[in-house]
Amino acid sequence: MNAKVERAIYIGIILVLGIVLISFGKKEVELKKQLPLTAEELYKKLGNPKITLQIIDVRPYEASEEEEDEAEETDYYTGAHIPGAIPLPDCDESKAPEEALKQINPYLPTVIISKDGNPEIFRKCAQKFNIVQNLKGGILAWDEAGYPEDEGEYEPPKAGGGGGCL
Repeated sequence: MNAKVERAIYIGIILVLGIVLISFGKKEVELKKQLPLTAEELYKKLGNPKITLQIIDVRPYEASEEEEDEAEETDYYTGAHIPGAIPLPDCDESKAPEEALKQINPYLPTVIISKDGNPEIFRKCAQKFNIVQNLKGGILAWDEAGYPEDEGEYEPPKAGGGGGCL
């Protein structure tokens, strides 16, 4: 067989295999969107230093003065939130603190936190991120499981020290 024909066949096979692998990768991402993460799974992932996750909290940022007396701590971000969660109320940039918007990265694997795992707000937010999952049961499931929570205003992460030698 001619060397040029043989090379063309190999290149064709490699291209076909590459396309197949890419399509499987896209299907896997779409399937992950459909499978919510449990509070236990999220807790384990957050504890694994090899896994980078972005937590987006879509609950209202804080209670209005009228709602403050009746509100439960899980109703609002400032009442209780997963440590490191970034507030993005209703997935609307205009409702988020300015310093929080600077931290949002649409290319990081993301978990959406609502009060109860609301699939409608998840679908709205899922469009803004490449790899995204919903927390099954929302902050209520996290709270019920007794996992760590922070409260109060959003504080952006402090600049890292690097930890290396100079």
